[in-house]
Amino acid sequence: MSLAAAPTTAASDSGAPFTPLTVLWIVLVVAFSFSAFIVLSAYAPDMRGGSDAGGHALSRSAVGFAGLVTLLREENEAVTISRRDGADRDPGLSLLVLTPGAQFSNDDLQQLTQAGPTLLVLPKWDVIPDPTNQGWVKQAGLIDADGLAKALSQAKLNLKLARRTDHAALRLSLPGAPNTSLAAGAIDQLQTVQGDKAFVPLLVDDRGQAVLVTTPDRRLAVLADPDLLNTHGLKDPLTAVAATRLIDFLRSGDGPVAFDVSLNGFGSPPSLLKLAFEPPFLGATLCLAAAAALMGLHAASRFAPPHRAGRALDFGKRALADNSAGLIRMAKREPRIAPRYLDLTRAAVVKALGVNRMGEAERDAYLDKVGQTSGLTRRFSDIATEAKAVKTRADLIKVARDLYHWRLEMTRERR
Repeated sequence: MSLAAAPTTAASDSGAPFTPLTVLWIVLVVAFSFSAFIVLSAYAPDMRGGSDAGGHALSRSAVGFAGLVTLLREENEAVTISRRDGADRDPGLSLLVLTPGAQFSNDDLQQLTQAGPTLLVLPKWDVIPDPTNQGWVKQAGLIDADGLAKALSQAKLNLKLARRTDHAALRLSLPGAPNTSLAAGAIDQLQTVQGDKAFVPLLVDDRGQAVLVTTPDRRLAVLADPDLLNTHGLKDPLTAVAATRLIDFLRSGDGPVAFDVSLNGFGSPPSLLKLAFEPPFLGATLCLAAAAALMGLHAASRFAPPHRAGRALDFGKRALADNSAGLIRMAKREPRIAPRYLDLTRAAVVKALGVNRMGEAERDAYLDKVGQTSGLTRRFSDIATEAKAVKTRADLIKVARDLYHWRLEMTRERR
């Protein structure tokens, strides 16, 4: 009974563990994965969301301002989320909205307010994350008034904080213009401020307390109560309308409105890696990637499959002879082989002629005589003299060739 030969694949025939197509797919997947990792690492700070439920424009919680961002965009207003520090602020902005926490410094405000109109929204509520709903918060009371007053002092804002205890709908008006008013929904424990001559009230409540103040040059405005802009306040339609009107009132020009999140820990610091993927350096990056791809393609097409190394020492007599010859060559003792090869050749001829019992001198004379009778042009004694005088490898090769031909003629092997 004969056995059928097992089918073989291209990979097994060539000895490679993978086919060329498989290797190509592996290289493409690895290249794509590595490139995606580098790009995502460069833009990781810009991709962080507001899942901490804080009081900033990325947060969808009650104290966050993501609702206002969505509302303005629905009204076809240009709104951006700014992760840059003050040195990188876009000069084309019509308004920058700052929503810091309970801690902020004068350095932060100076960097962010030096390029254009800025609205600073003071914090009000102290909240904790809702364990049952990610991104939601639970109210834990008001922020400590003394701590907030200390933050205002550190920021060199001469403002005194005050809070009402009622919960009623408000009508805000401009000082000196009683016919110009802004209706808002019910605000719980409205937060107001009082300032010196460095700040001018823009909006006051029904008791004459300032809710929105600004510097005389209108470069910095301070909103005392965040419930006029945050998601919790926008649930009332009146407050939502008041929020959009307030933003329009503070804007300077038709540029975009930016909500800063760098003060809330979502800033994007300068990165050399990020610059490599943005113009004008993007072209150089693409050229480098193309050059690397061409180098890889050239290397893949130029070289054959890897050669599998064999045994360092082969089996058999031939391998033993080759290794011995190599050692003799390395030791530079090749010329000393000539006398020994002479003795070996003479012994073979003597054995073939059956003259083993003769003495050495008598045997050599007999070999010369037999050679002369056979018509040889070279005598054994002459070849022996040359073998004893060998000094170089060329001399050794000549003597070995003469001895080989002499042996063939004497033993009749050639015939």
